[in-house]
Amino acid sequence: MKMFQSHMIVLIAGLLALQMAVVCAVLRRSQGMEPSGLTSWALGDLVAALAAAMPALAEIAGYWLAADAVDMALFSGISLMVVGTRHFAGRPGRASMLAVVNLILGAAIAAGTWLPHADWLQALRPWLPAALGFGQALLLLDIVRSIVPLLSQKRGTGRFAALSLVLIAAGCAGLNAWNLSGSIAQPGVPGPLAQDGSMVVLNVFAVVGLSVSFALMAHDRLRRMLERKASHDDLTGLLARGAFWQQLEEAGTQADRNGKPLTVAFVDLDHFKAINDVYGHLAGDSVLRHFAGLLRKTVGPQDIIGRLGGEEFAIVMPETTLERGRATSLRLGSAVRNTPCPSEPDAIAYTISIGMAQREPTETVENLMRRADQALYDAKHAGRNCVSLHRAGKPWHGTSAGESAPWQRRATS
Repeated sequence: MKMFQSHMIVLIAGLLALQMAVVCAVLRRSQGMEPSGLTSWALGDLVAALAAAMPALAEIAGYWLAADAVDMALFSGISLMVVGTRHFAGRPGRASMLAVVNLILGAAIAAGTWLPHADWLQALRPWLPAALGFGQALLLLDIVRSIVPLLSQKRGTGRFAALSLVLIAAGCAGLNAWNLSGSIAQPGVPGPLAQDGSMVVLNVFAVVGLSVSFALMAHDRLRRMLERKASHDDLTGLLARGAFWQQLEEAGTQADRNGKPLTVAFVDLDHFKAINDVYGHLAGDSVLRHFAGLLRKTVGPQDIIGRLGGEEFAIVMPETTLERGRATSLRLGSAVRNTPCPSEPDAIAYTISIGMAQREPTETVENLMRRADQALYDAKHAGRNCVSLHRAGKPWHGTSAGESAPWQRRATS
């Protein structure tokens, strides 16, 4: 009766592992999740489910089962999970090395069963349980090693899932090591947790727990990818219009709270329609991506950049005065002029026009952006390829990129 109950518990764990294989396979089908290691985890769960079913099926059906076959199956399943975890964490997978280790151990177990008269195999056989237990502990610690660096990078659900995975893997590795001590002291004698099959139950349930945690981590990554896709422009990777305005409003609120200046810049690529007409729309897309790259290199790490549509871009510069923002815009204009977009047969040269405004106390961000847009409008009418500043209620000047101001004008408020 006790043996039957033990088999039922293992079978339940195996069914849970099978269910987690389905969950990992479904997550794997989501766009962008192909390189996340989910395939290896799904296969590992399938092998773990098979390992859980083997003792019960052998007992019920009466078929022959090689010694240490269950531990070998669990070792293979955890090996697959190690490969998947390494891929998820961006580390080398080591799939080839683990495959060789699995083949060697599998061949030794099979040979020890099929060749009972080989003396050297019989001498080796008592050490196989210890080798498998030691290997499982090392594999679990490798999972810990892959996930621990990710803890500082994750927030919320992702961090909780990563922490639970680390704790489960480390705890199971410790229990495997403790059980292993008995096998090392007396080769051929099962460890304290292996004598009644408790170690198999523990390892299968640990695999299920690890799979749940990993699936939650993968789901968190998928959610963040979808959120980024919704808030960022597909072509340039910059903030899309809605997300940009949201961050602009937050920056305005922060500026009021801290009493710090806030400057914005409207940027427009000059004669972009002509670039599309002459070089084609694919080349135009390349120019937009090229400019987005120059933007990232030029602005400060705290600045907010977005693509508002077409060839129009915007920059929010927190804690930045109009004069400091002007210096950044001049650097950006110079970088654009000096770095044509690579193309075949010839690089595509282009310029930009920039309109800037500094936020007045309690001014709405809508009015701030209108003033920057007005400055951009005047910059284009002044001949393009220049930076124009709008000072609320004061005279302002447009500055040709890299040169002294060639004109003086007065802007409407």
